[in-house]
Amino acid sequence: RLASVKSLTGRIRSAPLVQFLSADAPQVASAAISGAHLSDAEWAEIIPALPTRARGFLRNRSDLGPITLRTLRVWSSADFLLPSGLDNSVEANTLKSKPVEAISEKVISSSAMQISDIVERIERLRRNRENGDGLQLTLNDVETKQPFLPVSEIRFETDELGTIVWVEGVPRGAIVGVSVAEPAFDDSPGPDANGASAFRQRMPIEKARMRLCGSPLVEGDWRISAAPFFDSASGRFRGYRGILRRPNAAESAQIRTARAEDGDQMQQLVHELRTPLGAIIGFSEIIEQQLFGPVSSEYRTLAKNILIDARRLLAGFDDLSTAARIESGQFSTSSGYTDCTWLANRLAERLHGLSDSLSVTLNLSKADPVRPFATETELTERLFSRLLSAVIIGCEPGEELNGRFRTELGLRAKNSFLLSLPKKLSTLSEAELLGSIPSELDNAIEAPLLGLGFSLRLVRNLARSVQGDLRFQKESLLLTLPASKETILHQTGDERD
Repeated sequence: RLASVKSLTGRIRSAPLVQFLSADAPQVASAAISGAHLSDAEWAEIIPALPTRARGFLRNRSDLGPITLRTLRVWSSADFLLPSGLDNSVEANTLKSKPVEAISEKVISSSAMQISDIVERIERLRRNRENGDGLQLTLNDVETKQPFLPVSEIRFETDELGTIVWVEGVPRGAIVGVSVAEPAFDDSPGPDANGASAFRQRMPIEKARMRLCGSPLVEGDWRISAAPFFDSASGRFRGYRGILRRPNAAESAQIRTARAEDGDQMQQLVHELRTPLGAIIGFSEIIEQQLFGPVSSEYRTLAKNILIDARRLLAGFDDLSTAARIESGQFSTSSGYTDCTWLANRLAERLHGLSDSLSVTLNLSKADPVRPFATETELTERLFSRLLSAVIIGCEPGEELNGRFRTELGLRAKNSFLLSLPKKLSTLSEAELLGSIPSELDNAIEAPLLGLGFSLRLVRNLARSVQGDLRFQKESLLLTLPASKETILHQTGDERD
């Protein structure tokens, strides 16, 4: 990992990647921080989420901008300013190799540099009381006047009963009084069973889970690492000192799957492509419609061709985005209501231009009575328009396509749509139809951007997302979607189905 990070020195431009690597081993974190190339705003944004050690590495850089330096100053009071080369985490390997007394001395010595600040604040409080000003110690006395930023680490100390009595990094009221001795139940704060067991045995607590509640500043899951300390004279157990920190990506119980990450990357790519494409469509429409003045017919023809291609690309990007959301489990649907008669008329109107340009006749009919679809209007129209346009493109000039709607009653009523296939497609198997389609079918100007097979698979996945399906039958395709349970009027309007 260290060799990989060093080989990318100067080329790491992803703030989330830097944040992820900063939680790795010290050598890897140091190489990532020193070799990253981020903007001033990006550094400042991730500083609160960086481990204390990583913020120390960042302070050694000489090219930091003013926003980053200001953010580091805000966090300086929450970091232990340990000598260079000393791991500032109580959870470090020294817990395993050093005596408990030695660990405690290190924690105390590392805090000594801040004693003068504490004494000064106490003295200021004493003077306020003597002057009759009452209790003046507020959050502004303890913290800087900067607004609270997300907290990633908290130093703490407990008494012999395991109750937290001292904290650094957050206001005292946020967690003082929370116990590390008893495991958390239900929604209450506390450690997991591993941490509570270590406390009972007076053993070091290493990376146990801890849940905090209450203030939004600290609420959520943490990792606790702490060591017991004892009275130097009597040897009596006095409590624990340690660190609470937010779990890194590798430790989080909510870590996202690779499929979800791939879906997010695809969504980001589609967004980056769609943005300039929208500008191209806008300028093409301006030229084609002569909104800013007369334009020669030659340029208008070019603009119209560009507009057609751009809209085709945009439809393809939308399909990619939808497919990525379905694949990653991020695609959500809700129940709706779509009238079959309205849908048939809408499809005939929408596909009129495509069928005419290819000299294809599309006949849509229904076996009355047909219940409404129990799906959203936008999703239902998209399903059928994608299916019909993909099949129309596979037709020869002069061919005829027949589609028929029908309601199949039962415990779970569903609407079926049986669509005949053109000659080119009727001879293919289901695997060929939904997978590898002959290249000549995808080379037509009107062909779907991502191919006929992709379009049909997208229709099938969309249908399955609402408990429907797309199946291949002999020389036809059968699309099924759930039917509405609501009653509908007969043509007479006097009876109900």
